[in-house]
Amino acid sequence: MSRRLALTLLTCTACGDSSNHDTGSSTASSSTAAATTEPTTNGPTSPTVDPSTPTTPTTGATDPTADPTATTTAVTTALTAVTTDPTGDPTGCVPITCAAVGAVCGALADNCGNNLDCGPCPGDQICGNGVAPNQCGAPACKPAEQATTDGGGRCADLNQAWTARGINAGYYPYKAVAQVTQYSGDFGGDPASIFQAGGPTKGVILQQIPPGSYIGLSTTGPWYNPAGDCQQGDTCGNKDIDACTDNAAPLRPNVGGFYWGYAYQGASHMQGWIYYDPAALVFAGFDPAHPCALGPAGLDYEVASACGQATACADNKNRSCGDANPCSEGADDCGRVQCGAMSGGPLTPTAHRKIVSYPAGTHKCGKAVPNDSITCFANGNDADFFLVYPFGAYLYWGQNSTTKVWLHHGDRTQSYFHTRDAQGVMWDFVEVLSSGAGTLTPASDGAGAGGGCSADKPQLCTPCKNGGTCGWIQEVFLKPE
Repeated sequence: MSRRLALTLLTCTACGDSSNHDTGSSTASSSTAAATTEPTTNGPTSPTVDPSTPTTPTTGATDPTADPTATTTAVTTALTAVTTDPTGDPTGCVPITCAAVGAVCGALADNCGNNLDCGPCPGDQICGNGVAPNQCGAPACKPAEQATTDGGGRCADLNQAWTARGINAGYYPYKAVAQVTQYSGDFGGDPASIFQAGGPTKGVILQQIPPGSYIGLSTTGPWYNPAGDCQQGDTCGNKDIDACTDNAAPLRPNVGGFYWGYAYQGASHMQGWIYYDPAALVFAGFDPAHPCALGPAGLDYEVASACGQATACADNKNRSCGDANPCSEGADDCGRVQCGAMSGGPLTPTAHRKIVSYPAGTHKCGKAVPNDSITCFANGNDADFFLVYPFGAYLYWGQNSTTKVWLHHGDRTQSYFHTRDAQGVMWDFVEVLSSGAGTLTPASDGAGAGGGCSADKPQLCTPCKNGGTCGWIQEVFLKPE
């Protein structure tokens, strides 16, 4: 396939419906159902966002479209008048008040070494969002969330064993206005540690995303069912036909207030879980100067609208969902040798229990990586083809496609499908039987492997029958149980 292996909450009442197949370096990663608990008691303490909260601005608040320089000038004049007031204590310190300088929200220094609290903004408005400091700005955009039901086709008609055709995700862009922590899964360790698990869970902090960086939050993964003419008689798909036409897929549902996404412009492009805090993340899609959220490999797309408004990004570099999802994408999935796959087919699940593990034969990468503890593993002539993380590997929606969750070393899986793609990479479609990060990567009970399920009768197999996590992972990160 032409673009493979390159290595995302908020609800608004008028967001679009519509998803992307990443290609590039593979680090080994059905949307998860929303939970009401956070990963650990030591994780972020911000309250869980209620997706049902309406976003209608409160009447009478400061117009966010007003010229912020007018308020800035007024505040500066008031400050000058107050600080030059001859009355005051012998030290010359004259404390100011929020009212004196026209501040209506947020924190304000009082000119004497203390901070004033000028109060919250009404309704959903955000203090300083697109206006002068300490003024109430535009409401936060909360894109609509919706879970995946189907899309992209399935291998052997196995539940959630999606092909990559038409499932490349889109992204909603946000700007970090405060430090944001990104996680691989449930975390209970030292908040100052990176890539180190702690407590009873195996999740780690991937990175601390600094203010000023941009973050793309993922839309729902396998959202599209390509039209019947997607292949037009060509069993391997037509690269000139789009597998999707909706450029505003819904946001992938949050899990306990966490959303799947990646950082860019000032941080590593790793994908992982990000807790949504409106005080730390401001929707950037309506700012035409913001950099486009095109996914970690730059091959995805930014949603075309959010909260009933069109989005725009810098230099008109965005692409459509169709550009990111041609009908030829994923042609070799499911072991279709006529489309380039080298092998593939269903397995007898109970005979193929595997453990997520660190592979042998890794070496120091010859290219820049997010952390010095990351090593590389060769594939064919590419010595640095796989990025190998010290704690786990990615699970994907489809082979060579958009990442879904992190699996952690020691997680137990059950494999239903085993196929070598056109680039020679062996992939397994698995369900997670036990997880070191049970909230963000919940385990299945394995019941779908019963009832006559076998390699000869894959139609009787129902992976993740009663919930849990299913997806695709490169076999190199698995070893027999």
